[in-house]
Amino acid sequence: MTETGLEREALALFEQLLDVPEAERDAWIAEHTQGRPELASRVQAIRAADRNSMLQTGTATDALYEEPAPERIGAYRIVSLIGHGGMGSVYRGERETGDFGHVAAIKIIKPGLLSEALVERFQRERQTLAALNHPNIAQLYDGGETESGSPYIVMEYVDGLPVLQWIDAHAAAAATRRRIFGDICAAVAAAHQNLIVHRDLTASNVLVTHEGAVKLIDFGIARAADGDPAAPGSGPVSRSSLKSLSLTPGYAAPERMTHAQVTTAADIYSLGRLLEKILPPADGDAELRAIVARATAREPADRYATVDALRADVDAWGTGFPVSAMAGGRAYIVRKFVRRHRTPVLATAAGAALILGALGATWHAYSVAEAARAAEAKRFDELRDLARYMIFDLNDRLERVVGNTEARVSLVARAQAYLSALAQSPEIGDDLRLEAAEGFIKLARIQGVPGEPNFGERDQAKANLNAAEKLLRAIGDRTPAVSQALARLSAHRAVIQVHGDNDSKAADRSIAAAIAALDETPSAGRDLSWLQARGTVRKAQLELADLADDMPRVAALARDLARETGAWPAAARTSRAAELDLAYADYYRAYALSFDEKTIAQSLPLFRAAEQRFRALERARPNDPIVLYMLAWTGYNGFPAASQLGRDADAAHFIELAQTTIDRLLAIETQDNGLVTMSNGIREARAQWLRDQGRFAEAIAMQREVIAGHKRLLADKRSSNSLSAHGFSHIILGIIGRDAQDRTLACESWIQADRDFTELDKRGELLGFYKEFLPGLRANVAKCAAGSPISAFGPLR
Repeated sequence: MTETGLEREALALFEQLLDVPEAERDAWIAEHTQGRPELASRVQAIRAADRNSMLQTGTATDALYEEPAPERIGAYRIVSLIGHGGMGSVYRGERETGDFGHVAAIKIIKPGLLSEALVERFQRERQTLAALNHPNIAQLYDGGETESGSPYIVMEYVDGLPVLQWIDAHAAAAATRRRIFGDICAAVAAAHQNLIVHRDLTASNVLVTHEGAVKLIDFGIARAADGDPAAPGSGPVSRSSLKSLSLTPGYAAPERMTHAQVTTAADIYSLGRLLEKILPPADGDAELRAIVARATAREPADRYATVDALRADVDAWGTGFPVSAMAGGRAYIVRKFVRRHRTPVLATAAGAALILGALGATWHAYSVAEAARAAEAKRFDELRDLARYMIFDLNDRLERVVGNTEARVSLVARAQAYLSALAQSPEIGDDLRLEAAEGFIKLARIQGVPGEPNFGERDQAKANLNAAEKLLRAIGDRTPAVSQALARLSAHRAVIQVHGDNDSKAADRSIAAAIAALDETPSAGRDLSWLQARGTVRKAQLELADLADDMPRVAALARDLARETGAWPAAARTSRAAELDLAYADYYRAYALSFDEKTIAQSLPLFRAAEQRFRALERARPNDPIVLYMLAWTGYNGFPAASQLGRDADAAHFIELAQTTIDRLLAIETQDNGLVTMSNGIREARAQWLRDQGRFAEAIAMQREVIAGHKRLLADKRSSNSLSAHGFSHIILGIIGRDAQDRTLACESWIQADRDFTELDKRGELLGFYKEFLPGLRANVAKCAAGSPISAFGPLR
């Protein structure tokens, strides 16, 4: 018999074994495998794996046959082994299909481990699990079968440590541990709301990233809650199901050992055991012990009814409020009240008596009012949490996924409505004003702040920045957080003013306001968040200097950005934010050097350095739009530098980098006209490269495609950006025509460019870079009118 056949026969016996009492199982195995020791050994191995499962991103021990790792699974190339055990192995996979890069954890179930019925159920439940979308749950992306028939699942790759290791490594304080447990509860609650039970909540299945973000993993073996008639595939369930493959001693609820149906109460039991390890109750800590005891009660009915109820008790314990698990009555509640509100009057017995008397007299009224207040506060907090989740969490996840532009537009519109409702609340306090302002600033960036991918809704972005400023200025206490928010807001506004409004004076005033806001924080209070806000202002200053064609200023600001980032606290210097700022600094230093013939050769190593930094950032967080945007610019501006130096291989590399990256961005941000313009610019650069190679027919054809793209944008809106790009592209086409000895093409192109630039100049919207072409352009147009030969045409700039 083949290995796979033996495995299937052993599994069939194991499924029957699950209905045999534990004390009789050895005898039952011996009776049903008489004369076949290899079969008996396999059944015992599966039995051991069921009892002792333990795998960081799966479960079970290394007991069953392991098939060799495939080179590829679907669109993913297998890079390395993460872990393995009785249920299967988990590999690190990298997506390499040409459209976008992506890193994932891929779990392959061992061949023969699941019967055909269980494979079918596994595939059906995988679809339900893929719908889970929560910031504290490692996303299940995909699944299928390998060529050998082994089921596999593709999960989000999490770079972190198991929760208990992370706590030990960071010597985490009680407040941090409580926050971590709260995040775990939030993830489990989200699963339960989708009628999914995890079934294997253990310390090894909770990872914490280096930044402290919690990720619950291994939902690949979860299933719909038993007994739920609405759940897919629900109904009577025997022990011979996936639940028998996901039982970890010490965490598993007692009902997991019986024939009882498994519900969300099993996860609550496991959370109680996890709480006991994350926050070990100290001697005399009766409240925390009571919480653990209720969560881990032997009977499911005696546990917390929901995960939220468990989390609420842990939060109450941490903040000094009464814990429901204590059931201490009115005297206990009064004691907790007194401890929360200690004042000098409590130093005397008379003062204590007065307080207790007042509590007794108003107890009933307080209870009624508190219940109403709590209900209203709960509704308000839910709206607040929803707005925050939509803007900061869900959008950040969706912005890296191809084909989600329409969904994100709808999401942002709904988030806008929620945020506006919060901002208009009569009960709004300073903390909520700050939170709502941060939300408006984030929305503005998504909608229309140039310098990064956006929806092109510039007017809406400006309105949201104004709304944020109104909220921030209404805050009475100008804390560093408020000042930093004002600084970032002013920096974003400056970029809109110079790009969208072509108002450099207004942009300069906004930058001055940003710097003034930063200066409000004294030196001693300039923490990492202040340093990051200053980096945002520096990048806005770089954008303004670039558009003013002030390369010495660009170089100086880039050096400042690198120096200031290098002065961050040691622990923050290797953070993603620091690496991103250093990549920006390398890019802008290279960009400034490339404009001077004396320094252009020095620019190429810096362009390469910037590329490597951006690539590393993109590998760590695939499809990050801001990183892709800057990677495209690195290729776009590295190309002409390499071309001028005669470095053809480098030029080809940079232009290919720019084109492939911008194509990826356009697949993600389909409504960003700025990206369309940039894509045209990249093709324009390629057209000039073809001209330099003497391939004039190809160059002319490509440049005409670029101009056709600009015309489509002009048909929607005759904006200054679109008109500038249209005119400049005609300048380039004229240059190609001149070099190809096509006088008619050169003159027609330059005449059109002159019309566009003249219109912009009259509107006061012709930027400095384009103004430098105006004298040479008009001189050549005059020579065209005079009938001068091509040899008489002069330089454009």
